[in-house]
Amino acid sequence: MKLIAIETSTDICSIAYIQDGKCENIIEEKIPRQHAEKLPLFYNELVNQSKLKLPNIDAIAVSIGPGSFTGLRIGLSYAKGLAYSHKKSIIPVPTTQSLLHGFGKINNRIVVIILSHGNKYFVQNFEQTHGKIALDKIQVLELNGINDIKEIIVNSTIIKYGCDKLFENSSIENKVIQIIPSAKWIGELAHLNYNKWIIEKPYKLVPDYVSPFKIG
Repeated sequence: MKLIAIETSTDICSIAYIQDGKCENIIEEKIPRQHAEKLPLFYNELVNQSKLKLPNIDAIAVSIGPGSFTGLRIGLSYAKGLAYSHKKSIIPVPTTQSLLHGFGKINNRIVVIILSHGNKYFVQNFEQTHGKIALDKIQVLELNGINDIKEIIVNSTIIKYGCDKLFENSSIENKVIQIIPSAKWIGELAHLNYNKWIIEKPYKLVPDYVSPFKIG
């Protein structure tokens, strides 16, 4: 199976070529507010380096959210452009689950926290019970400090991105692990969930913003 994977849900712009669940090539960079400009250039570079031919790709995987309002729109729009041009399917991959996949293991309880904007954060709990992973609904919480979610994170390992301010001078730093969003995690997780998540006709697919954004 051959996939192109796209991750633009944060300030990271990332695109990868995944073959049979393995990342063969990846181009990524931390470039806030430059995704629309850089993503097409990264794609062309990926194609040239990997000798890709879009007709031979099985599907396009993309980070579907939650995350940056603009970043998610850019990533999905580009994925749709690639998919429509050669009648390919799209595999939407939840951003929080991709970070969990990047961590690589579940030990009882894990909380994934991603900065939304200002002092608002996306928070999701994962728990392994009898070999199965249960996940709670994603919350959008306004947090001024780690004490605001002490009941949520108790006895948990914390995976974060973009939350340095939240954990400043925290006594739980040894339980906090930063995982950088990557198209590698998106593509690998899409491969594992291919049959369950694939959308053959993604015409009405929209980003999972989780909560409405106010513009203006």
